[in-house]
Amino acid sequence: MAISRSRAIYFAIMLVAGIVIGLAAAQQPAWREAVITPAAWPFLVSLVVDIAIGQAAAQGKAEPLTMGDRFVGVIGAGLIVTAILAFST
Repeated sequence: MAISRSRAIYFAIMLVAGIVIGLAAAQQPAWREAVITPAAWPFLVSLVVDIAIGQAAAQGKAEPLTMGDRFVGVIGAGLIVTAILAFST
């Protein structure tokens, strides 16, 4: 099964977001105690990217994301953040 361009872009953005959030939170230990922990921040990134891809899909320029795509992207980015924070202490 070939992966569509919109899915590849989504996964790449979520991968980069997980790394950036993890490294940023590792540099600022106070962020670990935030009301919404850094491991949950990928939800916000996913929301923004999903809205953009959804708009493109509505115009016929991209393929819409499935719930499985969103699940893999958010959980993957959250695990990356958690791993970076766990190994940075």
